[in-house]
Amino acid sequence: MFNRKIESVESKLRDFNNCGDINVKGDFNVNDNSKNEYKLYIHCTNEELLTDRPFRAENIKIEQRKKIKRLKPFYATSILLAFVAAIFAMYNGSSDLITILMGGVSAFLGYQSLIATIEPNQFQKEEQAAVDEISKILKQRRVE
Repeated sequence: MFNRKIESVESKLRDFNNCGDINVKGDFNVNDNSKNEYKLYIHCTNEELLTDRPFRAENIKIEQRKKIKRLKPFYATSILLAFVAAIFAMYNGSSDLITILMGGVSAFLGYQSLIATIEPNQFQKEEQAAVDEISKILKQRRVE
C-alpha cells in the first residue's frame, strides 16, 4: 500500500515538466499560498459573528437529523418487539417468559434510542458552545 502511494505521487510528478533545469535531491515542498487564518471569536467583527452563528446552529440541526436517521432501525425494532409481545400475550392469555423478555427488550431498546436521540453528541456540544460564545460576545458588545 505504501509503495502504491509513492508510485501515484511519482506519476503525478512526471507531469511536472522542468526541462531538466531543476534537480531535486531531497524533500520537495509545494506551497499553494492558501490563507487558512484562524482567529478567536473575540477578534471577529460583529458581521462575521452574525454570519457564523446561523451556520453553527444549522450544523446542530443537521447532526440531529443524522442521529435520528441512524436510530430509526432501533425505533422500528422496539416497536416491532412490543407488538409481538402484545400478540403473544393476547394469544396465550397470560404473560409467559417470552412475552416478558420481548417486552423488556423492547422497553430497553426504546429507552436507549430515545436517550441517544435527546442527548447531544460531542459535535453538537461543541457547536452549541460556539453559538453560546457568539451570543455572549454580541451581548457584551451590545449588538443584541
